[in-house]
Amino acid sequence: MAWWWTGWHVFPIKSLIEYISSKSEYSSKIKNLYRLGEKKSLEEQTFHKIKPATFGFKFITILSWKYRRETIWKSRLKNVRDIFIFIAGIFQSLFRLIYLHIDVIFCKWWYVALPVVLAWFILRKKIIVHESDTHPWLVNRIAAKFSHKTFTGFDAVFTTSETVWQILSDEIIVSEKDIKNWSPTLVQDNFKNIVSKIDKSKTLVIVTWWSQGSKRLYEALQKIINESHTLKSDLPDGSHGFIFFFVLWLLNKDIKHLFEWLDNVHTFDFLSQKEMWTLYYLCDLAITRAGTTSLAEQKLYDIKILMIPIPWTHDQYDNADYYVKKYGDIMIDQKDDQFLTKLWMTIRKFKSFKKKSINKNKLEEISIAKEKIVREIIK
Repeated sequence: MAWWWTGWHVFPIKSLIEYISSKSEYSSKIKNLYRLGEKKSLEEQTFHKIKPATFGFKFITILSWKYRRETIWKSRLKNVRDIFIFIAGIFQSLFRLIYLHIDVIFCKWWYVALPVVLAWFILRKKIIVHESDTHPWLVNRIAAKFSHKTFTGFDAVFTTSETVWQILSDEIIVSEKDIKNWSPTLVQDNFKNIVSKIDKSKTLVIVTWWSQGSKRLYEALQKIINESHTLKSDLPDGSHGFIFFFVLWLLNKDIKHLFEWLDNVHTFDFLSQKEMWTLYYLCDLAITRAGTTSLAEQKLYDIKILMIPIPWTHDQYDNADYYVKKYGDIMIDQKDDQFLTKLWMTIRKFKSFKKKSINKNKLEEISIAKEKIVREIIK
């Protein structure tokens, strides 16, 4: 299994492996399962947290190449250097695949997977692909040409593919009962204290922009909350109409101090999956980028989504456009000259908003993609 390194592409493979391990009819047909990725990456970190499986499970490091599109000379020099690393990665992958007698490659996304896919094409073995986005990235466009079967999260991504939605973890399913019976190994004490005391009658907002150029967005939103602060005066009782949960992640934790004096803002450096799912269960509104996995998770809990696509990628604009048309969610363009004004005015429209939860079997809904992919892998 070969994947990219970011969290919302690493965690799906974790859930897929755990799904295989939990089903004896599948795990009994797998002798060994290898996860291929870069050394000291998030893939390797999450590998060590996966529960022991019934089959042999190992992490295999590989070399790879990332094509940099920046025009500065340093990026171009790195591109030249990485061509040789990439060629070495192909030969390394060929050796690993032959030596380990691997039968099937499952490819999700981006550059780490490419040398493995090309090596496996040379060997003419079985390749399974899953593309999350509305617009496929380079590696999956290449991998899909060689694949035995291609799955997608949206319709009409490839001319020959099967739509199965996104790969989501079973751990995403939480309830009021789960929140009342916290597991101390999964939930931090400060998180429990905050969640247990919130006023659920107010509009609860989760703000998570991850780390890709998002620091100035957190700072901008803090500024307009601070300067406007009409959140208090607009309501009859003089109280806040919103409670914000800012998930800063590790690369943005140095700006935590900006929010400390705001009593309706709670900040977190990092949250476990269980804690993120809990916020999804509780929150009414999400302010986020437009990555497919996080959008699917939020929509599973019927959250109204305010999307700010990463401005230098086309795929997130396509993803956001899909959610606008299908679910009536909202997209705000960060490149707009009036971006901050539009962002704040849009948020204020949702004062006193509470989401309408749809009664559905969430576990059954998220099992469809994993079931079809695993069946194809072991076929």
